Amino acid sequence: MSEPATASRAYAGELRALLGEYVDGLKRVARARSIGQDLLAGLTVAAVALPLNVGLAIASGMPPSAGLVAGAVGGAIAAFAGGSQYQVSGPAAALSVMVLALAKEYGVTGVAAATVYVGVVELVLAFALAGRVIKYVPESVLAGFTTGVGLKLLDQQLPELLGFPEVVDWASKGTPSTIDLAVLMHRPKWLHDVSWLAAVSGVFVAFFVTSMRPFRRFPAAIVAIALVTFVSVYLGWDIERVSSVGAVPSHLPSPALPLVADEQWIDLFTKATPLALLAGVESLLSASAADRMANAKKPHNSNIELFGQGIANLVTGLFSGMPVTGVVARTGVNVQSGAKTRVSAFAHSIFLAAAVLFLSRFISQVPLAALAGLLCVIGFRLLELGTLVHLYKAHKLEAVAFLVAAGGTVSGHLMVGLIAGLAIHFANSFLHRHERAGAERQAENKKKGIRAVLHREKAEARRPAHLEPMPAEYRKWLSQIREEPLAAASAYVHPAATVIGRVVLGEHVHIAADTSVRADEGSPFYIGSNTNIQDGVVLHALKDKRVVVAGESWAIYVGKNVSIAHDALVHGPCYIGDETFVGFKAVVHDSVVGAHCFVGIGAVVVGVEIPDGRFVPHGRIVDSADAVDALPLVSEVQKEFNEDVVEVNRGLAVAYHTRERERKTNAQRNAKSDDNTAIPIWDARWSPSVSKERF
Repeated sequence: MSEPATASRAYAGELRALLGEYVDGLKRVARARSIGQDLLAGLTVAAVALPLNVGLAIASGMPPSAGLVAGAVGGAIAAFAGGSQYQVSGPAAALSVMVLALAKEYGVTGVAAATVYVGVVELVLAFALAGRVIKYVPESVLAGFTTGVGLKLLDQQLPELLGFPEVVDWASKGTPSTIDLAVLMHRPKWLHDVSWLAAVSGVFVAFFVTSMRPFRRFPAAIVAIALVTFVSVYLGWDIERVSSVGAVPSHLPSPALPLVADEQWIDLFTKATPLALLAGVESLLSASAADRMANAKKPHNSNIELFGQGIANLVTGLFSGMPVTGVVARTGVNVQSGAKTRVSAFAHSIFLAAAVLFLSRFISQVPLAALAGLLCVIGFRLLELGTLVHLYKAHKLEAVAFLVAAGGTVSGHLMVGLIAGLAIHFANSFLHRHERAGAERQAENKKKGIRAVLHREKAEARRPAHLEPMPAEYRKWLSQIREEPLAAASAYVHPAATVIGRVVLGEHVHIAADTSVRADEGSPFYIGSNTNIQDGVVLHALKDKRVVVAGESWAIYVGKNVSIAHDALVHGPCYIGDETFVGFKAVVHDSVVGAHCFVGIGAVVVGVEIPDGRFVPHGRIVDSADAVDALPLVSEVQKEFNEDVVEVNRGLAVAYHTRERERKTNAQRNAKSDDNTAIPIWDARWSPSVSKERF
């Protein structure tokens, strides 16, 4: 069979596999039985998406209806035909700058035509199985582009928030690349033109949305905008509203093929191609993020997702909408709202369509400044300054690629910025190709289960060592190991605990199971009366390092009424004062901890002296005098907690002793008993030799 025929059969097989995977996804939706949970999640997402869609449409130079149609029509189709169970699609802030440039040059019809073209490009990519190429998009360029979009949004929307969206017109030659904030700075009299009512509206929305961020399921955006709209209408504020930009129809537009002048098609396609590629990339990145957020057992298929996005953009363009893409923010709300299947994303689009049909007159009253406040928050969240810092520390050329891509996006030279950023990235990859080859080898080894490949000089331990001399100090260790612990009669050491060397245990000390008290290297240890050492605690000390208490040298000195909780580590030389509590998994090393202290869970105390009555907060690292000075005082509640723990463990020590005496008594009684003595049916002495008549 010829190679073309073989390739055709393989390609057809891959398409059939994609179809089968899509059908299996629909079957999983039918079996999920989560319709109620998905509908509730869809309603929550719609409440977040409604103001965003309107605001992004206006920011992109489109009428509000374009954003609503994109969310309702495009979102529904992408949800049904895409490859992700959690992805929510709609207008994206990351594309707004490019859409605005197209709208200024070709108008609303030109953007609709570009949307159809975006859909066609995504379908071509899907049938070319190009979804796997997403992994080759460099993080530096993509993050730089996203940051540039965030800066551009802030640049455009801050004047809107202040009530004068016509700032660009103040420039002598207003162009889409004119930076509005730069114009403001050269016109100080702009303060006289500020609409303070508009500013109050926008600032309130921004503050409300930001302050409610911890409550991810709460639809803060729509609540804030609804409140501002109600107050502004009720009080009759004279500020610009959505209706001043374009009418909000109460019905979905009829489908029609968008047409532009014949001589504009090639130029339009040229400028829309990067828009199509970025839309596809953002959709796939958002779908990958959704899988991570939802801990998806089966990840999305990138080629099916491109197919769904392509169909969505193709149809959205026919309804005079703007480009749609998968959006991380709305997808995150969907996952956090408990969505289980794609039904939630589909329901979100149905709710948006209902808003168009029944709430159009209310949407038209929304102040533009309120939407600008929301978009300023989104723009700020798009800034990936943390990524820039990381890139600067790792590879400075990648940081340059980030800045070039961001600068090109902000200044309006998008293609130049992206191409230059990609060129810098590939140059950096070439210069560090050897490092990349090593990283690829390491990745291949990890797939084979090999954690690391080390050279011969790292295998010193494999050389024979039986001829090496004995350690010089082993006799010292031997003498210390031979020392027997000295325990009061009321002290209790669990049989599963380990106590080695010269360890002095006071009255009612309780050493719990799985505890290791090793006075083999550093010695001796003192553990005061009524102190409890709980499960998993380790006490050990460095050699020849001690604390002197009342003229006596101890490697570790633990006072009376002390509690050392599960899995803590006390490593000498150490002193722990009376009635102190050391929390779970805490570490105390080479330190003095005063009386009546409380060391929190997971805290680390190293090389310091803590005075009496101090609280070391959970997880705090205390390794300097300044850190000690910053410690708060211990509370009465914490003191009482330690008292309760001490009292419980004193009782446990007595109870364990009593139980041991009972066992010894029972053992002696059983040893003296006659073999013919009746044995209770629950007794462990039953054996196979017992006659059957006994049952």
